[in-house]
Amino acid sequence: MKLNTRFLLLRVAIFVMFALLSWLSFNMMLNAINEQWGKEFAQRQVLFDKYRTLSPLIREIRLARQMATEPALLEIAQDERNAAVRSRAIAVMEQYRFNFRDHSYFAAFSRSNNYYFNDASGKYSRNQYRYTLSPHQQNDAWFYATLIDGKECQINLDPDVHLGLVKVWINVLLKKNNEVLGVVGTGIDLTEFLKESVGIEQPGVHNFFVDENFAIQLSSDPKLIDYASLAKDESERLKVDVLFSNQTEMSHLRELATQLSQRAVPGQVSTMWVDFRGERNLLGIAYLPEVGWYDLTLMNEKSLAAIHGFVWLPLVFGFLFLIALLILNFFLQRWVLKPIGQLQRATEDIQHGIYDVKLPTMGKGEVAALADSFRHMVSVVQKTNHDLEQKVKDRTQDLQRLTEVDPLTELLNRRGMMERFAHEVSRQTRQSGSLGILLFDLDHFKNVNDTYGHAAGDIALCATANILRSNKRSYDHAGRWGGEEFLLLLPNCNEQDLLLIAERIRIEVAALTIQTGQRSFSFTVSIGAHHPNSPQTLDGMLQQVDAALYAAKDAGRNCVRSSTNKVG
Repeated sequence: MKLNTRFLLLRVAIFVMFALLSWLSFNMMLNAINEQWGKEFAQRQVLFDKYRTLSPLIREIRLARQMATEPALLEIAQDERNAAVRSRAIAVMEQYRFNFRDHSYFAAFSRSNNYYFNDASGKYSRNQYRYTLSPHQQNDAWFYATLIDGKECQINLDPDVHLGLVKVWINVLLKKNNEVLGVVGTGIDLTEFLKESVGIEQPGVHNFFVDENFAIQLSSDPKLIDYASLAKDESERLKVDVLFSNQTEMSHLRELATQLSQRAVPGQVSTMWVDFRGERNLLGIAYLPEVGWYDLTLMNEKSLAAIHGFVWLPLVFGFLFLIALLILNFFLQRWVLKPIGQLQRATEDIQHGIYDVKLPTMGKGEVAALADSFRHMVSVVQKTNHDLEQKVKDRTQDLQRLTEVDPLTELLNRRGMMERFAHEVSRQTRQSGSLGILLFDLDHFKNVNDTYGHAAGDIALCATANILRSNKRSYDHAGRWGGEEFLLLLPNCNEQDLLLIAERIRIEVAALTIQTGQRSFSFTVSIGAHHPNSPQTLDGMLQQVDAALYAAKDAGRNCVRSSTNKVG
């Protein structure tokens, strides 16, 4: 017999005893439960919306702040007319372009009012300078408002008329010695951002994000968004007041928001009841110090109720109620509470990270089905936990690759090479092994860029990188040391083989012919080689191989020189 049937028979037997019990106390209890449940649900919903919105912004803000500290950008902001300075700065900005989520960046400098931009398609790669800002143009007011406001980082939803874009713009001040030199940052496509943040539809739930002045910055309805808030007067902004007609509730909302921003306690959520579109809603409020916004989440009262309606209970005499309670308790203990207790202990094990839970077959009917469902849930949790750990591992590996690999040549960058170099020096010292090092410099490479263009120069760099890859062993390390310089580490390699490999690379580079449209060109490489007879420090080896490279340049270039003055 199923549990439902047994309880039905039991209810029929004791229904007469409970018939006269007042329903009022039970109804009050249900209201209290629903009230508490609603507040707890609101807190979890607000925190969920908060971190769902912050996640795509935090990484972009960090990258934009890092970009604002780049020496090349500080140089161009102060000496923009210098072609070499401008070239270095644009190269740095282009590197950041590939790291930003939207593969776009912008930079505007206060001394010249010049605005630079490039997008994911590289449409402006030949001329990143787009136009000159003007304080008299309304469309450029965001720039001057950002400079005047003085906040290190701001989020601005603004349609860029010049570029024909509507984005969530991340503006970071470019500063040196307390002087504001400009604004740099990136943008996220507004449509995609809305889908990820407030675009997820939940019945009875409405989500808004407002700035410190309560101007609406994000909403599932784009018509409610206050675009270009930075450039507007206070009276022109589209504020959250349009959603709430009760001024008393708005005053209370502002008080709660002020308290949250002043305390700035992570994860703190305040709640209040408001009238929204003619219905009673619970409003959850959280402050987002990372972007200076408030998260407002409205939840319809009906969707928050844990139990709907009420139940009429029979009125009983005191001793009959006690007897009925004892009978009910006996059967509940046997049919429900004991199996649920076992499930509760298993749940506590899972909370402590013990997923190897084996539940015995318990109860009958629905309780047994519940136990089976619980077993299935545990297996799903185990799989989900494993998948999340794997995703974190994969993302960590991707980030590690971004920090160690040169995006153009796909060789190790200087940082990656320094880590391999330090590891090899330490290992060779422990094992009394040998370590050879080759330093390459493409001869007169600036002339290649000036004559054939930077695109041709990039092709030449990639071709050189391919030659290094084809000549190194599986355990050798090749990297782009900087600009037109390359470095090759050769563990367990004697000096004679080191010089032979260097000469072979020199010959293959000299034999290259790079096609650029109807023109072609060749180039050569100067190579410095160093093979210490005894263990040396990393800095010592770099100094020796650098000296050898300069010897090769002094000897007329297109040659190999060793630190022991042997000619390759």
